[in-house]
Amino acid sequence: MSNIKTRNHKHLRNKSMECVFHTLNRRCIRMKKNEKKENTNILFSTLEQLLKMMRSTDKLFDSLRPRLDFLGSYFDRLRLSKPTEYDINVVLTFPINYGKIKLDASNCQNDYTAIVMPSEFRRLSLTPALSSQGFTKTHLWCDKNYRLSVTKFRSWMQSTVDNALNSLPLKDGYRILEIKNKSFRLYSKTSGPANTITILKCDGSVIDVDLVPTFLFHLPTKPINSKVDFSKVESTNNRSYFVVPKPGNDDFSWRVSFPLQERQLLRDMNNLKGTIRLLKYFRDVQGFTKLSSYFIKTLFLWECEANENFWKNKSLSYLVLFMLKKLANCLEENRIRNYWCSSHNLLEKIKPSTCQNWYHRTSLILREIESIGARNPNIILKYFTVDDNNY
Repeated sequence: MSNIKTRNHKHLRNKSMECVFHTLNRRCIRMKKNEKKENTNILFSTLEQLLKMMRSTDKLFDSLRPRLDFLGSYFDRLRLSKPTEYDINVVLTFPINYGKIKLDASNCQNDYTAIVMPSEFRRLSLTPALSSQGFTKTHLWCDKNYRLSVTKFRSWMQSTVDNALNSLPLKDGYRILEIKNKSFRLYSKTSGPANTITILKCDGSVIDVDLVPTFLFHLPTKPINSKVDFSKVESTNNRSYFVVPKPGNDDFSWRVSFPLQERQLLRDMNNLKGTIRLLKYFRDVQGFTKLSSYFIKTLFLWECEANENFWKNKSLSYLVLFMLKKLANCLEENRIRNYWCSSHNLLEKIKPSTCQNWYHRTSLILREIESIGARNPNIILKYFTVDDNNY
C-alpha cells in the first residue's frame, strides 16, 4: 500500500510541473490568434502585390516562373510568441532540361554543391527569342567552368526586389504600399541567402519577410561526391529538395536544403513541437544567442530518427528535461552533428569556452529543477521567464 501512495504522490508532483510547462507554452510562447490573423493577411496581400511588381519590372524574373513555398518556423508551427518573421522560398525554374544540370560537390564543404550549367543554359542569352525575355542577364552568371555564381545570382535577385519596391511611392525615406485602404512602409536588405522585406505597420510594429530564391531538384538527381546522406531523404518518400544561394567556402558553393523532409520528420506527435518551442524559449531567456533555432531543431531530428514512438506518450515536462539533457551533452562535447551531413559539426564556429559556459549553466539548471521542481514547480519560472515577463 505504501508503494502505491508513493507512486501517486510522485504522479501528482509531476503533474504540477507539467501544468507549469503547459502554462508557459500558453501564456509566453503561443501566438495570439488575432495578431496571427492580421499579420498573415498583411503577409499574403503584400506578397501578392510584390510578386506582381517583380514580374512586371523584371522580364527575367517573370520568365523563370516564380512560385512561392511557405516554409520556416511559422508555417511549421515552431515560431515563438509573435508572428513577425516569415520564411518564403521563391522557387525559380530555368527553361532547360534539368537532367543536364550537373550538381558537383567534389570541391564543396559539408552540405554544399556547385551547380554546373549545360550548354543550353549558355545559349539562353544568345537566342533572340529568349534574350528578349531577359536572359541576356544570365550571360555572366557562370565562370569558365560553367559553374553558377552565388554572388551574381543574389545580386540580380536583390536588384529585382529593389526595382519592384522603387516602383512604389516614396515618403519619408520609405516605399509606401497601399493594401485595402491601409498604408504600409517597406524597405529591403540582403541577409544570408535571403532578401528581407521589412513591413512597418501603422502601429509601429514590424513584419520581416525573408524571400529565399531557390532551385528545386528531384531524386534521383543528386550532387556527385556529396557528403549528404541522401538515403535519409529517400526514406522520407519526399524526393524534392532545394538548392539555395547561402554563402559557403567559395562563390560557387550552394547550400542543399531539405525543409520538406524536416517538416515531415517533425510532424506533430503529442508534445514534440511544444518541447521544441520551450527549448527555443529557454535559449532566448538564457541568452544563448549563437545557438540558432536550426541547431535546436537538429537535436530533435536526431531523436525522432532514433525513436519515432518515443514522442507519442511522454509528458511535456519529461520531454523538456530530456531534451535539455541532450542539449547539455552536446554543449559539453561542443558538437551537434548536421542531420543530413553527419561529418559536419554545426557548432564549429562557436568558441569551445562559450559552449562550456552554456553546458555548465544548463546542467546547473537541470539539477535544480530535478531536485526541487517536484515540490516547488515554480522554480521552472526562474529559468524559463525573464524578470519583466507578465507570467
